[in-house]
Amino acid sequence: MSGLSGEDHNCNIFMKRDDLIGHCFGGNKEKKLEYIFPDVINKKAEVVITVGAIQSNHCRMTAIFANKFNIKTELILIRNNTMSRTGGNYLINKIANAHINIVDASEVNDKIKELVYLHKMKGNNPYFIEGGGHNELGILGYIFAVKEIKRQLDKIKITPNFIILPTGTGITQAGLIMGSKLFNYNTKIIGISVAREKERCINEILNIIMKTENFFKKNPDCEKNRGKYSIYLNDKYIGKGYGYSTNDSMMASNLLLKKEGILVDPVYNAKAFGGMIDLINKKELKGNIIYINTGGLPLAFTKEYQKNF
Repeated sequence: MSGLSGEDHNCNIFMKRDDLIGHCFGGNKEKKLEYIFPDVINKKAEVVITVGAIQSNHCRMTAIFANKFNIKTELILIRNNTMSRTGGNYLINKIANAHINIVDASEVNDKIKELVYLHKMKGNNPYFIEGGGHNELGILGYIFAVKEIKRQLDKIKITPNFIILPTGTGITQAGLIMGSKLFNYNTKIIGISVAREKERCINEILNIIMKTENFFKKNPDCEKNRGKYSIYLNDKYIGKGYGYSTNDSMMASNLLLKKEGILVDPVYNAKAFGGMIDLINKKELKGNIIYINTGGLPLAFTKEYQKNF
């Protein structure tokens, strides 16, 4: 990214465009579902059930994947008065003909059980996917993404000093951390939280790592490995929390568009990219910096984003 890199900041910034991969705006959910859907198909599911926010990227991608394999989709979307039910991912879900159920956060678990029961009674075979693809199969997408990053950077003879990404539920960062261990790729991975405080993020990341180790190694003592993982998480840029832009994130989004011609979503990448630019300006980051654009562009086409201009 020559427009934002340079000697004055003592850094070279590269962006990995996961927002361009696969289907319908792609993103990190594409990589996760690539490993989840073979299990959906192997188990001969006729309907997938999943949960997320009103403008969930995961729900959008689940509906798109399901359509490719002629599988019905039940989306459980959590009611939120700050998020639009027009435009963005919500519109894509409607176009994809997903069946949408809008509930309060307190009703989610009951709704999951209800939909699983109803589809079984109808003779359908339901398959539940955790919100955000947050499970031991979804994490494989970013474990193996490390191998992909290494191959791509080796090709252009670049050794990264930092890998920066937006962190929400933590599974993308957890996958990168596990992948860096598995493929012996020594670089500092820093998640910039978009909503949650540092302690909660780190616990979520460690929990899915331990769950994955136990799942694949069948090792009931994997908890003793918690201390071997170094987790770097910055929670200074979350603003009001999930779904809210900040002045800094909007400025970073505008800068990125003007300098590089890249538009990012306001919820995840604008915040994380803005945080990264701030850390560069504070000289806390230098050298070769790899920023992972985890997608979510449909969120830019909602009234919440547009009212910032």
